[in-house]
Amino acid sequence: MTKVVGSVLCCVALCMVPSGCGQPSESGSAEGAAAMKAAGRSAESDMEAMVVRLDDGGLLLVDTRSGSPFVPTAVDEADIIGVDGRALTADDLKPGNVVRVAGNGIMLESYPGQYPGIETIEVVSEGTAADAERYADLVAELSVTVDPAQPAAANLEYTTDLARVTLMLRDNGYTWTYEENGEPVQAIADAAHPVQIDPADVSDAGIDQPVEGAVVFDRPVEALTVTRWSEQALEQAASAAGSYQDIDADSLPAETVTVSLEDEKARVDLDPGYRYALDATFAEGTVGYVFTTLR
Repeated sequence: MTKVVGSVLCCVALCMVPSGCGQPSESGSAEGAAAMKAAGRSAESDMEAMVVRLDDGGLLLVDTRSGSPFVPTAVDEADIIGVDGRALTADDLKPGNVVRVAGNGIMLESYPGQYPGIETIEVVSEGTAADAERYADLVAELSVTVDPAQPAAANLEYTTDLARVTLMLRDNGYTWTYEENGEPVQAIADAAHPVQIDPADVSDAGIDQPVEGAVVFDRPVEALTVTRWSEQALEQAASAAGSYQDIDADSLPAETVTVSLEDEKARVDLDPGYRYALDATFAEGTVGYVFTTLR
C-alpha cells in the first residue's frame, strides 16, 4: 500500500535549543513547567543535580534543589569528572549519580529545560540506580517512543562566538516505509526542489563566518549526501526566471559538500551565503532536508 502525502514545502524552525523545543504536556507536566518558571531564565552557574536516563538512554539531569529536569545539550564539549577525579564521558554517567554542574548559567526555557552552556560536570556522589527511581514518573512522561510512521527527524547543531544553536530541520520530501497492521505501507511526500524555495520560507542558520556543523538524526542513517548552491546565484536565477519556483534547477549545478558520517550524526563544514540540501538514506527510506546560511 502506498500513501501519497501531497506536496511539502520545507519549513525549518530556529531555536536556541536542540530537538524538543516543547511545551508542557497537558497531563503530568504542569508541575515541572511551574518549577522551570520558578527557576527563571537563568540557572545557577553552579548547581547540584541527579543523573537520570530516559528510556532511549538519553541523559537527563534533575536539579536537586528545585526538582526541575533539564537536558545537558552539547555535553560532549563539557569536562566530565568522576568522583575519583578521573575524566569521564557522558556515557559513563549513571542513574543516581549526584553531580555538580558548572557553566554560563543560561537555562533555555522549554520543558524540559535545555542547558547548552555547561562547562563542567563533576560527580560528587555515585549514588545508586534506586536513588533515581524517585523520578520514574518523570522518565515515563519524557520518554518518547519514535513513531515508525514518521520520517526521521534531524537537527543541525553548531557553535558561534555568541551561542550554541540547534536548527530543527523539517523534512523536504520523503519516501518512507513502515508497518501497519502487519502490512508494509509506503508514504511518499513530494516537495519543491531546494533551489525553488523562496529564502523567506527556509530558515537561516544565521552564521557570518565558517563553522563546523553537526547534523543529528533520531535514528541511524545509512548514507548522506549534502549539496549546496550560492544564495547570490539563486537570487540572480530567480530574478531572471521571474520567481524562485520557476528556476530551472538543472541549470544550477550543485556543489558537493564533504561529510563525515557517524551512525546518527554527520559533521559538515558550513559557509555563510549558501543554500544546503541534505538527502539522507535510512533503512525505512529516504528523507530530504534544506536550510540556508544566507545571513
